[in-house]
Amino acid sequence: MATTKAQQKAVDKYVKANYDRIEFKAPKGRKAEIKAHAEARGESVNSFIGRAVDETIERDTRMPAEATGQLPAAAALLSPDILAEAQNAAERTGEAVPEFVTRAVKAQAKRDETTRRMGLNPVTGSKLGQDSETE
Repeated sequence: MATTKAQQKAVDKYVKANYDRIEFKAPKGRKAEIKAHAEARGESVNSFIGRAVDETIERDTRMPAEATGQLPAAAALLSPDILAEAQNAAERTGEAVPEFVTRAVKAQAKRDETTRRMGLNPVTGSKLGQDSETE
């Protein structure tokens, strides 16, 4: 059954009211590759791209900086084990890793300052010498 002009107008009006339009440009030849990939999974190109966007946002929300390789330079100083621990802890608190690490460093700096005021070395726990209180 052919679509009437009135039906098409109604569909266009609905789409305009309920969807945002985003233009996506791909290098020549990539469109066919994307279409074949989507069809192989029983999807339209639009639904495939939507799913790809949704999955990427979800992944980047779980591990924002790690997922994109955009951790601050200071994170390069962390061993893989410590970074994994930070990722797990950040996930439990609902924070991004950079914010979690920043908060953890600030909290530890405060604890260290308190320990120094008590006359103790925050690393070893031993008493500080008279002239080493500003270590």
